[in-house]
Parts: sequence; structure tokens; C-alpha cells
Amino acid sequence: MTFPRRSLLAAPLALPALASAQTVDGWPNRPVRLVIAFAAGGALDAIARSMGRHMEREYGQPFVVDARSGAGGRIGTAHVGRSPGDGYTLLVTSSAAHGVAPGLYPDLPYHPMNDFTHIGLVGTAPMVLLASGNAPYRDLAGLVASARARGTPVNFGSPGIGSLGHLTGELAGRTLGIPVQHVSYRGSAPAQLDMLAGQLELVSDNPSSHSGPMLAGRIRCLAVAAPSRMPAFPDAPTWAEQGYPQMVASAWYGFSGPAGMPPALVARLNASLAAWLATPEAQELLRGMAMQPEGRMSSAQYTAFVASEVARWAQVAREANVRVES
Repeated sequence: MTFPRRSLLAAPLALPALASAQTVDGWPNRPVRLVIAFAAGGALDAIARSMGRHMEREYGQPFVVDARSGAGGRIGTAHVGRSPGDGYTLLVTSSAAHGVAPGLYPDLPYHPMNDFTHIGLVGTAPMVLLASGNAPYRDLAGLVASARARGTPVNFGSPGIGSLGHLTGELAGRTLGIPVQHVSYRGSAPAQLDMLAGQLELVSDNPSSHSGPMLAGRIRCLAVAAPSRMPAFPDAPTWAEQGYPQMVASAWYGFSGPAGMPPALVARLNASLAAWLATPEAQELLRGMAMQPEGRMSSAQYTAFVASEVARWAQVAREANVRVES
């Protein structure tokens, strides 16, 4: 995996040296931009606006949401990676841009670690393996038995090539020891419709786009890729309960800034993130998206988490021979 934009040695040596001479006194004395790398009106937009309102009250300056969509989140993310580390340009990011993309795009216009200061984890949503409520099996053992009896690959859909749903579905096939065939869709909704119509066997996705049919029993959750069951879907078993404790995978949102931010400012923003996540507004917002609010990680812990996600999904993409051209 290569990241050609910057020297991987020069960036981390030069920028922190500059940041060490900076101070957080007086910050912010002008508006702060919260960049989202996807279109306005989506989940990241809602999170950034709620977070921004909280920080405006805390710091007394506007926190303006700046939607810079395009190229699957790479345009807005690269913009922040090129910005000064002065705390006036920040990023509400996701597993799509900072966890999965680095292993998929050979010409990614940013380095997921060297170009950023990672501040904290916002929330996580475990990935789920879904089947129609009319499927002839009710759990992973039934799925495996059905697949082996047929001897043909199991078709699974996802919101698109290279999505976390795609990679998680490939990983699910290897974990279960059955052949799978990916069917790419332009989003979650058309995959769900084909599954409900009996034209698609499984969907690998996060649960937020499928909660209505899941609660109505029209969609059956075969397995949740989390250590414990989801409070929103207490009847949905985990992979671990069915003998696969290693199968843990989540979509996630995070809070980052450009490289070279002063450590004292990073610590302040990490504390502000945790304070916002403890509010009823943030709790209701994220749980309405079938996400678990986080906010317990320090900046160092979150940085290690991002690095582990980059390495993990790059390996899955490599082993499944998944490559996406820009």
C-alpha cells in the first residue's frame, strides 16, 4: 500500500516540531470549520452540526459545517490533510475515508496517519449479516449447511464495491468457510429491495438503513459483528454466540484535524468531544442511527485504533482481491 502525496518521513518530523512552538492561548479567536467529506443532509452532517452547536456554546465562536463531498469522501478528507494544523479546520470523518479507502485506492491523495491528527472516536455501528425473513435458515449454522449442500457461491449484496459492507461480506465468507459472490449496489436501499423480493440471498451492511424491516420481521439478522448484542435489536445474535468470536467489524465516525496540531489543543478538543457525547442530544442522535456513542478513547488510543483499522481492511481487500480505481 503506497501513499505518494507526501514523504512518509518528512511529514511527521517537521510538523510536530512546528506545533511545539504554538500555543492554544486565544484559540479560537475566529470561526472554526468542521469539514465533512460527504454531502449535506446525511449522518456526518447531522453529527457535525450537533457537535458544532455544543462547541459554539463552549468556546464562544461559530463552528461552521463545511460539506466537501465527492470521490467517496476523498476530496474533503484530502483538503483537511493539506490544511494548517492550527485548529481552525477540523474533520468529522468515517471508517469509509479513514479505515477502508487506504487499502483500496493506490493513488489516495492523503496519508491516513501522517497527514492528520486524530482527536477521538465519535461512535460505532456493528456490521450485520442480513437475510430475508422468508429465508430457509435462521442462523449461521443453517446458512453454512445450505451453502455446502448446494455447492455454489452465496450471493451477498452491499452498498457498493469497496464499501465496508463489501469487505465485511468477503470476510464473513472466509470466516464461515463458504464461497461467496459479491453483488454491488448503488446504496443500501436497492440491495434491501432485491433481498426482500427474493432476488438476493444476503446483505452485508450496517443496520441503520435496515432497522424498519428488521423490527417488522421482514429482514432477519443472522449475525451481529460485535462482542455483545445491540440494544436496538436484542433478538439478533452475535457472531461470537454462534462460535465465531473473531468476527468483529464496525462502521465508525471520528473526529480529526490536520497534522501538527498542538497537543494541548488536541486534549481540549478530545475533552469537548467526550462532553458532547455525554449529552442527551448526542446520545439520542447516534442511537437513532443505530450507533453506540463512544468518547472514551484518548487521542493516542484513537490514533492507534485508526492505524489498526487501516491495516486490517487493507489485508481483507488484498486477500479478497478488491481494488477500486479512482
